[in-house]
Amino acid sequence: MKLFITYFLFISNLLWLIPILYPLLALKYIPIPFIKRFADRGLVGLAEIWIQNNYRISFLMYKIKFDVHGLANPNILSNKSYMIVSNHQSWADVYVIQSVLNRKIPFIRFFIKDSLKWVPILGQAWVGLDYPFVRRSKKSDLIKNPELANQDIQSVREVCRNYTHIPFSILNFVEGTRRTPEKLAKIAKKNPYKYLLRPHSGGISVVSTELRNLLHGFLDLTIVYPEDRSSFYDLMRGNVKAIQVFVEFIPINEVPIEENPTYAPMSKKMKRWIDERWVLKEEKITKELA
Repeated sequence: MKLFITYFLFISNLLWLIPILYPLLALKYIPIPFIKRFADRGLVGLAEIWIQNNYRISFLMYKIKFDVHGLANPNILSNKSYMIVSNHQSWADVYVIQSVLNRKIPFIRFFIKDSLKWVPILGQAWVGLDYPFVRRSKKSDLIKNPELANQDIQSVREVCRNYTHIPFSILNFVEGTRRTPEKLAKIAKKNPYKYLLRPHSGGISVVSTELRNLLHGFLDLTIVYPEDRSSFYDLMRGNVKAIQVFVEFIPINEVPIEENPTYAPMSKKMKRWIDERWVLKEEKITKELA
């Protein structure tokens, strides 16, 4: 019964957006600057209320709490731009990150598959909030047509140009996919981690190079679920009560960003840096779950 009520509250929190969301979306595309700015601020404000309500629902139903470390750092400000990297276990991660950082830093956006823009309500909200949509080419297609890789990189660069005039936060799950028991079992011989997947540095290197003059720093997040229960289903059932989130601010001058866009997709120094961060992240998660 409690699970049904929880679903009902989350859906209700989504449906009430409709009467406000679509008028703001219409205003956003009126070619008058002050009207567009009003719509943009309204859409972000609406999204922040939605995120806050989602957390209130989970706390009301299950008393879910976050044990956050490092967020009091004076370098973490609401008017500076950040690149966020985090371990990725399920869709619950997005809920956790949004809840913990909501209104602490500029509104968080993350890369979304282009096909998801057609999801009812959320898809239109992501479009209006200027989320970066990308068409990720399949590995089989890249083998047949290597030029697709350049098209994918160019699409990311075009997206980055949207964030040159306002403070922004971009979330990047560098593992590329969610960590599931099935995936861990499949790559067990190649994967050196117990609680993580191998990170991929190409995408974040390209984005960092494009935005390097705008970024204040990186936020490296490590999310630890009790007993490693990290599925969204566990969250919705109330099986997760206390979630640890470790936030580390890294000044932009300490991140080995490639300056030449040509070398960014295959940057060795960025790959080395991300790999080193992942070793530390694995050690932290192992310690907390011991």
